[in-house]
Amino acid sequence: MRTVLAEYFVTERETLLFLLDADADEPRTERIPLTREALRAHTADLAGAVHAGRTSPAEGPLAALTAPLAQASAPGDLLWIVPHDTLHYLPFSMFPVDGAPLAARNPLCTTPSATVMGYCQAKHDPSRRRVLAYADTAPDRPLPHARRQAEALALVFGDDTVVRLGPHATSAALDTDLAPGPARILHFGCHGTFVPGSPLRSGITLADGDLTAERILSRSLPADLVTLSACESGVNARHPGDELVGLTRSLIYAGAASVLVTLWSVDELSTSLLMADFYRELAAGAGKAVALQRAQNTLRSITGDEVIRRCEQAPGSYAEDIADVRFRCGDFAAARAAYSRLLDGAGPDDDRAARLQAAETRSRWAATAADRPPDYERQIYRDPYHWAAFVLVGDWR
Repeated sequence: MRTVLAEYFVTERETLLFLLDADADEPRTERIPLTREALRAHTADLAGAVHAGRTSPAEGPLAALTAPLAQASAPGDLLWIVPHDTLHYLPFSMFPVDGAPLAARNPLCTTPSATVMGYCQAKHDPSRRRVLAYADTAPDRPLPHARRQAEALALVFGDDTVVRLGPHATSAALDTDLAPGPARILHFGCHGTFVPGSPLRSGITLADGDLTAERILSRSLPADLVTLSACESGVNARHPGDELVGLTRSLIYAGAASVLVTLWSVDELSTSLLMADFYRELAAGAGKAVALQRAQNTLRSITGDEVIRRCEQAPGSYAEDIADVRFRCGDFAAARAAYSRLLDGAGPDDDRAARLQAAETRSRWAATAADRPPDYERQIYRDPYHWAAFVLVGDWR
C-alpha cells in the first residue's frame, strides 16, 4: 500500500502542510490560509456541534486542511497524518475530499509526531494471537453494549480470547492476563474520563479503580492494538513543544504498537456496530487502518432496516435499540408501541423506566405531527458524530 505522510504545522499567520511519499526526493509544501486563532475557533465550533448532535461533513473552512491531499494521493493510499497544535483534536476522516468524506477515499492513521511511528512499528508483531477484553466495570453506570462487544470478540477470535466483565475486569486481572506475553488486541469497553487540568489523571474505569495515564506510564501494556471503546479516550492535553500528555501517548509508551481511541462521547449502538465490523475485518486479515475505514464506511451507509436485522440476529436483547431505530426512521407509532411494551415490563426499581417513559411520550407527540411515511432505507448513522470520533494512532498494519 502506498503511504503518504501529511505533516501539519500551525503558525500565527497560516498553516503549513508537508507532504511526502516514498518516491519523493523532498517534501512538497502547501500553504493553507488558516491561522492558529482561526483553527482554534473552528475547532471550538466543531466541538459544540458534536455535543449538540448536529455535526455534518465539514464543507466550511476546515475543508482546506484536506483539500491538498487530493493532489498528493490516490484513492486507497494510506494517509499518515501528523497533526499539530489544535489539529490533534480534529477528526480528519470527516473532512471532504472530492465531495466525500476523506474516510470514503483513504484509510488513515495518525501519530503525535513523525518520529513516533518508528517506535510504534518496531513493536508490531503479526504473530500475536491473544485477545484480551475488559468491559462494563461500573455497576452504577452499566454499559450493556460494551459488555456485548467484549463477549462478541470470543465469537470472532475464538479460543485465543479472554473476556473479563464487571467486577472481574480489574488491574490485577490485566496483569495476570498479560503475564504469558504480549497480546494481539487489548480491548477496553469501559467509561473513560478526560481531566483537562490534569491530563495524567485521565483514564479508563476498571472495577478496582481508574487506570490513569499516569499509572499506565509506570507499567507495561504490550499489545499490537489497544482499543479504548470509551468516551473521549483520545483527548489529550498539549504541552509546549507540541508534546501530548494523555492516554494515547501513555499507551504507546507502555508498549502498544497502535491505539484506537475516540475524540468524543459516542453512541452505544452505533459504536457496537462499528466495533463488530472493525474486528471482523481484522480477523479476516485487513490491516488496522483499512479495517477502520471499512467499518466507518459501513456505518455511514447502513440503513435502518439493516440495523434492525443485525440487532435481531445478535445475542441478547436489543428491544429498546430497535425501538430507537424505528423512531429514527420515522415510524413513530411502532416506536411508541415498542416503548410501551418495554415500560409495561419494567419494574418499579428498573432504572430504564424514566427513559422509556420519556421515549414513549416523545414518540406519541411525534406520531401526531408526522407528515410522511416511515423510511427504513434511511442511513441513520450517516452523521459524522457516529463514526468520525474513532481515530487510529500509531502503526497501521
